[in-house]
Amino acid sequence: MTLTKKLATGSRRRWVAAAAAAALLGTMAAETEVLPASASPAPEAAQAAPLQVGFNGRTEQIEMIDHFYGQDDRGPRLCQYYTGWDTAVHVDGEPDHPSGLAANIAWLEVAHESGCEEVLISFKAASSADPDEEFDPVPPTPFEFMAAFSDYVTFDWEGLTGYAGSFAFAAWNEPNLNSGAGSGYPSPGPGADPVVGARLAAQYYLAAERICQSHDCVVAAVNFGSNGGSWVDYMTNCKEAAVPREEHCSKPSIHNTTNLGPSYLDLYRNEIANAATDFGLRPDFRPDIVAYHGWADTNAYLNGSRTCTGYDDCLLERVMFAFRGTWGGAEIWNTEDGVGQPGFYTHEEMTDARQLDALEYLLGLAESEPRYTRLYYTHIVKSPSRLLLVDEAGQVGPRPSLALLQEAASTSG
Repeated sequence: MTLTKKLATGSRRRWVAAAAAAALLGTMAAETEVLPASASPAPEAAQAAPLQVGFNGRTEQIEMIDHFYGQDDRGPRLCQYYTGWDTAVHVDGEPDHPSGLAANIAWLEVAHESGCEEVLISFKAASSADPDEEFDPVPPTPFEFMAAFSDYVTFDWEGLTGYAGSFAFAAWNEPNLNSGAGSGYPSPGPGADPVVGARLAAQYYLAAERICQSHDCVVAAVNFGSNGGSWVDYMTNCKEAAVPREEHCSKPSIHNTTNLGPSYLDLYRNEIANAATDFGLRPDFRPDIVAYHGWADTNAYLNGSRTCTGYDDCLLERVMFAFRGTWGGAEIWNTEDGVGQPGFYTHEEMTDARQLDALEYLLGLAESEPRYTRLYYTHIVKSPSRLLLVDEAGQVGPRPSLALLQEAASTSG
């Protein structure tokens, strides 16, 4: 990247960071709830540490990550895998299922060979119990999930795969969405409520957190989908989260001017506050890590429908508004994002110039908030979001966006 391009990129990111930080300061100052003294730093102080960048996907994605990390110091090698919630339960016969044990073993072998230092495991509704039945008819109970999660955490992955790195977890992938793509559940009908309700999703998270407090692992809360109109699930309609269930949403937030009921995230946070002690956690327990899927902001920028100026038009602002005050100690991980989401854009539509422009915007949002510490990029190869081009002879060539993302992750100055 030329010096001119670097300067232009830095200027663009500083503009986005300043706009987002200023908007956040305004919305937070208007709310009457108690906030920490350092709720929002000045834009110049934002993102003091390099952004940690990881990659999502199956083995063909993880096999390519050395083209990003190489021999340079670009932070830890972070990799993410999606698997069934009961992967480690059904060990007899190692079922040949895309969310089953055999697939998980094969993926971790590749993660080991590719030098992954930490793997983020995102559990989903697809069960490994039967290769012919992708989904169980009903979600597991919190205690069924807790037992299955414990089996996964204590499984001898190193012995089977050679992988000796650390594990992080997202208790359930996109619980707010009914989707056959491995999110919450297949939709039982148009417009139906999520099969995994917000309170149940929160209980899955608390169960996983309780297990990880006894083992060397961490768990990210939330991890909701944001595609289409589902970013409304991140709204804060209720002024207070840490109140008894029967008092929840008796007071609207400053953003709820039309008397809306609690959002999915409202219910999720309220359940954490009320059920933490049921899972052996302290009464004032709050998540250390909050994950979200940032597609809504990136896709909106790409299609020209909106840019982030405040709570009303920015998913990240909604995440930051919800996790402030006593919830404000959490790191923010964007665990699924990219520039050129499959199903939304074609390869032809995602030109180098268009991708580079949108990635600058995405990184500007990351730099606007110092608690935003990780970005997991979806699809380093193959899909429209790809950062690498692979020709028929297997030769690999980088797209311009690869260098920009490498620059954002560089720890060598």
